[in-house]
Amino acid sequence: MKNEEKIRMLLHPEQYSEEQLDKMLDDTDIPVPDVDSEWQRFKEQHTQHRRRHPMMRWAAIFITVAALSGISYAAIYHWRKSQAQKETPTTEVRQTPSVEKQDDVTSIDVATVPEKTDTIRQDQQFNNVELQKIMEQVAHDYDVKVVFGNESARTIRFYLKWEAEETLQDIVNRINHFEKVHLTLSDNIITIN
Repeated sequence: MKNEEKIRMLLHPEQYSEEQLDKMLDDTDIPVPDVDSEWQRFKEQHTQHRRRHPMMRWAAIFITVAALSGISYAAIYHWRKSQAQKETPTTEVRQTPSVEKQDDVTSIDVATVPEKTDTIRQDQQFNNVELQKIMEQVAHDYDVKVVFGNESARTIRFYLKWEAEETLQDIVNRINHFEKVHLTLSDNIITIN
């Protein structure tokens, strides 16, 4: 059977009977590859490929070592930085604020906040800290009075961060982005509703 006839049979098998299709399949010679010789040919091609590029292997080793060194350096640097931050003394505000209660308004008396030993503000970061503790730090850093008009606002926990160069109004605006509280700044008094 000619190749042209076989192609027609493959393209339009509905035009031929089952016997004719079977005969075409029986007549078709499919060479069976010798697995051993093909495997040897494959090994030779890939073995030669390795022998041709020894520099590629050295380059890969160098890149791997450089990457691991960089990762190690970054890990050590991060660890040392975190250790240095732990060792840096933090100014802790320990006080018992005097509480004045007038018409359901409670205030923190700034006079009980200890004086700062340095005049340079530091960046602050609070992770899951009650608003009262945050406001004690604000009162200390910016020398303002804090008045809680809403007592339940004292225990609301926040994740908050501010830079040392930020103004008091910036911090008030940032806290006001939260829905649970509203701060008002007027004449060095922060009122929390």
